[in-house]
Amino acid sequence: MPKLDPESNEARKLMVKNIKGYISYEKQSNRKYTEAALIKYLETRLSTCLDDIKKIQEAALMSQMITTWSDLDRLVSSFTDIKFLIKATEYGISTFFDSNVIKEFDLNYLYTLEKTILDIIGRLDDKINRFDDSIESGMLSDSSRLTNEILEDLSAVRDAWEERRKLITDFQKLGLV
Repeated sequence: MPKLDPESNEARKLMVKNIKGYISYEKQSNRKYTEAALIKYLETRLSTCLDDIKKIQEAALMSQMITTWSDLDRLVSSFTDIKFLIKATEYGISTFFDSNVIKEFDLNYLYTLEKTILDIIGRLDDKINRFDDSIESGMLSDSSRLTNEILEDLSAVRDAWEERRKLITDFQKLGLV
């Protein structure tokens, strides 16, 4: 079994603590369960964020805050897209889930990518709350800035998820022994 570097080990421990059903990828028998738990967690978190954005959107519509409508539409669309991307991820003919051997580098990188995704999603809550506060207080100039910050975070989640997907997709049993 590969030895994790300290940063990746801490990332794994954090995810085991925060994600119900998340075990690890070290043992082949745990990989599918861990993958399913991660996807379910991310879907739930992104759904919560999306619900919050939709509530803000409804409040902005009711208050006739026309200048925020396009920002909120972009956010709703982006959250929906990233949720779909995560849920619909396929790995083709990857041997990741059925191989008994995994490279130390791949495993360390996988945990690091997942922690990055969790960290970014964790920051979204604060940004969405600030967005809601700006709408409630009528500080509409903040809404465009916050929209861009949230969209940048979602783009970073997408990039990290795609890198993770590529790592798993490109995993090959051959040459690892």
